[in-house]
Amino acid sequence: MRFASEAPRQEMMPARCLRRLRVLARERVRATSIGKRIHAWRGGDEQGQSLIEFALVVPVFLLVVTGVLVFGIYEMQVLSLTEGVDSAGRLVSVSAGNTTDPCALAATAVQQASTILRPANLSYTLVLNPLPGFVSTNNHTYANQSSCSSASTTTGAAGYLVTGGSVTVTATYNNCSLAVYGRNFASGGCTITSSITEVVQ
Repeated sequence: MRFASEAPRQEMMPARCLRRLRVLARERVRATSIGKRIHAWRGGDEQGQSLIEFALVVPVFLLVVTGVLVFGIYEMQVLSLTEGVDSAGRLVSVSAGNTTDPCALAATAVQQASTILRPANLSYTLVLNPLPGFVSTNNHTYANQSSCSSASTTTGAAGYLVTGGSVTVTATYNNCSLAVYGRNFASGGCTITSSITEVVQ
């Protein structure tokens, strides 16, 4: 219950105090909104910094990953060719008297053991030495031939495949690539060569 002599609190305050309170309230609202703006601006700055760091790191990361991938593919081709040549050398060395075309036998063995290589980019050299001792003057070379067929196992190339002699299989893979983002690390073209010499059984 209010007595007549009591007036509302606002009416008892001088007008000057009321104006001052209103000004302070407005300044407080303005300060709060400025604080929010500053906070939003600083948060945006942190996001911008993250974007800049991301833009600087990603190209280097992609370059490293792509380089590892390209060199990994190259090493896989090297290993595949080496395995193919080893397989061909072993097969030809135990085929004395069993084949009339040692060149085709070697080429087929390389292709079957190294399936990731394109056959059109492979070239072969087969060196048959019928005498023991690896004397080069006794070598019979069949270069860049995928076939050296003979009429029998004792004539032509097959005739040089003699027990105690030696066979050397060499294969070359051309046109491999070491390009990373347009920069070719083997500008003259990439060539892989593998060779093996086996004693004929």
